[in-house]
Amino acid sequence: MMLMLATTLLSTPVLATGMGTTELRIVKYANDRTTILNETTVDYHWLEKNLPVQGDGVTRYYHQGPVFEGAWEDIHPDKPYDPWNADEDVQISILYKGDFGAVRGTDIRDICDYIGGAEDGDMIELRSRDGYSRTYPYLIIYEPDPRQGPAVLCWYSGAEEGPDMREGAKEQGKGYPDTGYVAGMRVIFFADTSTNPWGWHVFGNNDMKECWDKDYWNYGGTYPSAAGTSPMWINEIRIYSQELPGSGATETAPSATWVSPPQETTEQPLAARGTAAPLAILGIVLWSFRYKKQE
Repeated sequence: MMLMLATTLLSTPVLATGMGTTELRIVKYANDRTTILNETTVDYHWLEKNLPVQGDGVTRYYHQGPVFEGAWEDIHPDKPYDPWNADEDVQISILYKGDFGAVRGTDIRDICDYIGGAEDGDMIELRSRDGYSRTYPYLIIYEPDPRQGPAVLCWYSGAEEGPDMREGAKEQGKGYPDTGYVAGMRVIFFADTSTNPWGWHVFGNNDMKECWDKDYWNYGGTYPSAAGTSPMWINEIRIYSQELPGSGATETAPSATWVSPPQETTEQPLAARGTAAPLAILGIVLWSFRYKKQE
């Protein structure tokens, strides 16, 4: 019995911290933000099979992180410091925090449309399993500026390391959320290549400034950081609509046919992937067992 308990304690938490999210609840609320007009739950298998796929698993996508003074001076020793970096040429600010990999995924607009869609004036909230969330207006999701690109819920990552990845960069993983893509499912803005000098797909700090109202700008401390607009481990998308509660409450989206078996302002840290916590619990269990034997 003790061995079975120990096995459970060791295995379950390790799986939880070493995997991304695999299922997604999609829900549309009435204007009271309580009445559910439509909802369903799907997994990444269903998204890949049933909705248009964005990305090819080879092309890399980036968000720019904070541009620190020292990094700016290395590139522009004779220019006044600009944390927005309109030219997106402070490369370390992109590669250290914002190399999000060669990803594939599903446009959040397509996901929202599956349960009835959103309209101008609606808000769309992206929620993570760790409690982190970001809320965006209709225009960011439905009518993105090319410099921002579509908001894509990514459920696959190809080559983990890019040709210019810096040592110490955040781990993204490779594969699907339950086979190695530890940051998935993750929201990434598939920006165009119009700004930076290398022709990369970078959603830069100045892109964020130019494309979005300042209420949605993200900061890491006092530094602008588009990297913080990319939440990991998404498991729920909520549409807060302007529709009245009686306009279709309790409807359910068409069945999603199959679900896989169980298995800066703020930036989310990647969860620890070790076994320290389970081992600590196991130690307590074994100590208690030994203590009882001594009585």
